[in-house]
Amino acid sequence: MIIPCPGSGTCLVITGYPFLFYWMMHKYAIINKQDILSENLAESLKSHLNEFMSYDEKNPELVITVGGDGTVLHSVHQYRHQLDTVAFVGIHTGTLGFLTDYQKEEYLDLIADIKMGDYHIYNRHLLDVMTNKDTYIALNELRLENNMRSQVLDVYINDEFLETFRGNGLCVSTASGSTAYNKSLGGAVVCSGAGIMQLSEIAGIHHNAYRSLGSSLILDKNDTIHFESQNFQNAVLGIDHLVFDLRDVEYVDVKIAAQYARFAQFKRVSLMERLKRAFLDV
Repeated sequence: MIIPCPGSGTCLVITGYPFLFYWMMHKYAIINKQDILSENLAESLKSHLNEFMSYDEKNPELVITVGGDGTVLHSVHQYRHQLDTVAFVGIHTGTLGFLTDYQKEEYLDLIADIKMGDYHIYNRHLLDVMTNKDTYIALNELRLENNMRSQVLDVYINDEFLETFRGNGLCVSTASGSTAYNKSLGGAVVCSGAGIMQLSEIAGIHHNAYRSLGSSLILDKNDTIHFESQNFQNAVLGIDHLVFDLRDVEYVDVKIAAQYARFAQFKRVSLMERLKRAFLDV
């Protein structure tokens, strides 16, 4: 259903999802993987979309990613200060396309769907990461890693001490990130709409001198994880595809962010379909 928006030439779209309203989108940007296939496809998209939309890299309403999940992550971070007004949709030309809705041969379908304007917004949860030096957001995961020596981390949940971990590091993933690095660590795959965090070990040390939980721990959106260490030498903080030095960092706090990454869904792609496409080659 489409109704006029008072005082504006745009419209609101009401879908079958209760109380979800959408502005019709007129401005777009494209972020591509920058390989030949993705660049050519991006140019084809522009030639069609410019017939009824305006290209605006600074203030887009819709960001189209052409590549894989890494391109999606790059786009979310590029527009991290505009997440309340920007929506994302992806075309898969990369290696893993769990976060993308369209295959490369379906790009004309995406153009037609955008022109039709029938979509809803799917909110993906983010992590809010804070150290004594800076703040970050993550769509997939946070990683505290040390590949030079065993990293010792004291772990607190809601200010209550849980364990002293020893090993390569720890990973905290969102539900969206449960199919990324978390999955390779043996963590659970979680429905992407769930407002949870998953804490997983990276090569933990387990013997009669050192003990830690040894399995993934799933926490809800009201929980906070606190990490601290006497020595972060050679350790790094991984935020999705980004890596930061932990020099002079004393602690790292993680919780589910109040903000979301907004994805425009012009068609429904089920979790089962995404899993089969990404991991089972079905």
